[in-house]
Amino acid sequence: MAGISRVTLLEEPQAAFYAWIESTREGWRREVSVGDVILVCDIGGGTTDFSLILVSESQGELVLERIAVGDHILLGGDNIDLTLAYAIRNRLAGEGIKLDNWQMRGLLHSARRAKEEIFENPDCDSHPVTILGKGRRVIGGTISTELTRQEIEEVILNGFFPKCGDTDRPRERYQAGLKELGLPYASDPAVIRHLAWFLQRHRNDSDLPGEALRPAAVLF
Repeated sequence: MAGISRVTLLEEPQAAFYAWIESTREGWRREVSVGDVILVCDIGGGTTDFSLILVSESQGELVLERIAVGDHILLGGDNIDLTLAYAIRNRLAGEGIKLDNWQMRGLLHSARRAKEEIFENPDCDSHPVTILGKGRRVIGGTISTELTRQEIEEVILNGFFPKCGDTDRPRERYQAGLKELGLPYASDPAVIRHLAWFLQRHRNDSDLPGEALRPAAVLF
């Protein structure tokens, strides 16, 4: 492998944690204390992973120990993009405009670009979304609409990061609003409920009191 004789593969949450330590140099030692539990949330394009890191002490030095690793959840940014695309499709359908599978693929890419442009520009409240026509009407049949910041926030907060309690678990079936979109989710799309269940399963790993583990720091 490129002339490297010794290679160690790391899970993404652990690699992200090491990158944070490296970025702070020795500063991380001033940000944590013995007994702290650090939650690492890695929400990628297609998957979500959680890890817990316990801060302990050995011979006067801080020691970091990974005490829990979550399941490899098939849920991530791609699901958010797909949900946005279906939300736009449903809005267009209400206006009498129907899209076929080929146009849906184009809509997915356009919705993703619009989302990224809005998030990268705090002053941008909406962004155009363009869907090409078909056959001889590729240009003339172009469909133009827009995606707003409010729509994005509603989809993300209501569908993927809703409010939940310490004892909540992922639901076996999706919320009605998301079911109507016809998306092929394999599990509850609410990332936050997967996180709550992860913390419940590992609440005793750090020997801390309390009904639910409450991390002292969170690294996204």
